[in-house]
Amino acid sequence: MTLIPVEEDKKTIAHRFRKAHSFAFLDEGQIIIQENPHKTSKSPEFFEYFKTLNVDTLYVKELGYKTLLTLFEMGVEVFLVHEADTWNKITPSLLLLLDKKNAKEHCSLGHHNKENN
Repeated sequence: MTLIPVEEDKKTIAHRFRKAHSFAFLDEGQIIIQENPHKTSKSPEFFEYFKTLNVDTLYVKELGYKTLLTLFEMGVEVFLVHEADTWNKITPSLLLLLDKKNAKEHCSLGHHNKENN
């Protein structure tokens, strides 16, 4: 299942993954929007909740490096969305798959030292 963090209007892709108002779940052509009950939770609580969602793919605008590493550990593929502002305008072939080679360059959020990680 693919997850996209969205703003309160439930269409605009949120700039913050963990603090997104809601999540759009895409599964076999269907979409379900659900409010994020952990948008103010600390990292461990958020990821305990996230594990229950059965997500294997994440589409995001921005992401922190440490969050990305946690997602990698959970087996989640992460794609950056550059060309779309709303989830229904996403073109999967234009997304950038994040990996350990390009992660530090593209993960700008958080308080990590990119040079030492």
